[in-house]
Amino acid sequence: MQHKLNKLWGKPNEIENFTIFRAPRIMNPGRKHFFEPSVISIGPFHHGQTSLRAMEEKKWRFLRDFLSRGDHISLDLCISEMKKLEDKTRRCYSETVDLDSNGFVEMMLLDGCFILEYFLKRKEENWDSYFEVGWNHGYVGWDLVLLENQIPFFVVEKLCEIGVKQDDNFNFVNDIIPNMSRPIPIYPLNLNPPAQIYHLAHLNHHCSVPNPEIPGVLIRSKSFPLTRLLSRIKYLLLWFLSWVLTWFPSSTSRSLPMAFPNSTGNPSTMVIPSVTDLQDAGIKLRPKRNPQHIFDISFVNGVLEIPKLTIVDDSRPLFINLIAFEQCNYRKLNCHFSCFATFLDLLVNTQKDAMILQQCGIIESWLCGEEDLTHFFNLLNEGTLLEEDHFLADLFSEVNRYCESSWNKHRAKLIRDYFSSPWTVISLVAALVLLVLTCIQSFFAVYAYIVPPS
Repeated sequence: MQHKLNKLWGKPNEIENFTIFRAPRIMNPGRKHFFEPSVISIGPFHHGQTSLRAMEEKKWRFLRDFLSRGDHISLDLCISEMKKLEDKTRRCYSETVDLDSNGFVEMMLLDGCFILEYFLKRKEENWDSYFEVGWNHGYVGWDLVLLENQIPFFVVEKLCEIGVKQDDNFNFVNDIIPNMSRPIPIYPLNLNPPAQIYHLAHLNHHCSVPNPEIPGVLIRSKSFPLTRLLSRIKYLLLWFLSWVLTWFPSSTSRSLPMAFPNSTGNPSTMVIPSVTDLQDAGIKLRPKRNPQHIFDISFVNGVLEIPKLTIVDDSRPLFINLIAFEQCNYRKLNCHFSCFATFLDLLVNTQKDAMILQQCGIIESWLCGEEDLTHFFNLLNEGTLLEEDHFLADLFSEVNRYCESSWNKHRAKLIRDYFSSPWTVISLVAALVLLVLTCIQSFFAVYAYIVPPS
């Protein structure tokens, strides 16, 4: 027992600032493969896996390429610098690494040189040596941003400091950012790097989240005295029309969509109705024009606008790893992807919800079908915790308030029950015409009785 206690890092009651984690077990069941590299291992968590050994020789080749960049670089110098960073590097991992000092330093050097050379070769377009055995750089790029496949960024920075000549036109971080893998590739990256970079997964997350200075969620529901007066008049007319229509059979008997109050009775900030229920409440869904970023969602005058999402197979691991990174660092980060995943999961409960989003032009799916797409959205949110002050909290509250409105409920019921198809509209018009003619006939009959003809 004493031996195990001696292996622990730090002092008693010392706060441990881990930056590299395994995925939480609650997020892991059934999707462990999303956190495992497919081509190359970086760091100790997947080090030495049999399925990844083919890339180990490539790491040694990249180390040789790195050492050949100048006479000022030597293997002994690199090893010496890595040894100085060994303790600091080990403290970054959330669990003890069972590698001896030599093995751990070798891993640091090989993995750090691979990352450095990978991006330098992309910048230099040195494709010949880059694709010697035909492996695709896209798979490597995805592996480099996986949560469990990381080494501290200061290792890469130290090697860059040793081997790359610094000048006014060179900035390694700025060269990395445009080449980061993104879950939704059509939206621009945040090109302002963080003050401190933990590792590539952290940098990828930071660049995928919008700059705080860019406006995000838009909610507008202000009303003026004249607007409120007109709204009350419309409500009275709608109430009268609804009362008249109760004399006619409706085409459906579905209940009204449900809004979600919180414990205080106010509209909930944690859940919203599904796409089908939102449409039943009279809310329109549209793809947002010229969105600033993926989270540029707005709800204005009963219209919910969402940036267009292109969903491909590669979106799953990238999304899931970004969410897992937030869940491991939720006290340090604004969990935008976790909130966005919850939002999508709440919207899509059934295959019909997924189909509606595609018909609206909000979703462009390259997956097998609505069932696979529905499973994709529901999978994203597994094991995700959401704080009450998330960035969509006001939008959730406003959407629920809209669904709770008596005016919106009656209007939605009127449209759904009596205007859901051309035949019900024709029947309704015919019934109203018949009612009007009956009223006119009754009027003239009474008029003739009161004022008999001479």
